[in-house]
Order: sequence, then structure tokens, then C-alpha cells
Amino acid sequence: MEIWVQKIIMQITLDDLPESYQEIARIIGVESAVKLSEALGGLAYYFPQLEGILRKKRDECIKREFTGDNHRELAKKYDLTERWIREIVEIRYNQPALFTDE
Repeated sequence: MEIWVQKIIMQITLDDLPESYQEIARIIGVESAVKLSEALGGLAYYFPQLEGILRKKRDECIKREFTGDNHRELAKKYDLTERWIREIVEIRYNQPALFTDE
């Protein structure tokens, strides 16, 4: 990057950014927002809500920790109902096998 470009970038403030980017810059900082613009400018991105990301990771943990008979413990640990734990682990144990020896 040219030196004059770097100097100008250092002078960019929140008010210099388009309104749609100002919220991002408030969260991650102007310098980081400018870096995102440089790397991804012109592309459209969707950021999923954190809740969805956490839910997916939580379900992975539940499936990994499930022993076959610990529904109640997992329900307490993850603040869910036993029924919901059963729903989550059913997906793991009732999926058809892709490859069989038959």
C-alpha cells in the first residue's frame, strides 16, 4: 500500500464512513472497519445472530456429551428440558448410515 494511502487512512474518522458502516466501526474500531473494507469491499455479507451460532455449538456439545442415559444431567447443565435434549440427540442416533456392509 502506498505511503500516502496509509497516511490518509490514519485520518479517517467515524464521520467519514458511510452511515451503514458506522455501527460496525463503533464496535470494532475505525481502523478495523477500514481493513474490512479493503479486504471485502464490494461484497455482501450476512452475519448470523450470535444466538444461532451458540445454539449450534451447544447442540454439538450435547451430542458429544450424551452417553445414552444422561438426559437429565444435560438438561440441567444446559438449562433445557429433558424433552429438548432428547430432540437434539435423536438427530444424532436416528440418522441413516450412508454406507453399509450389505
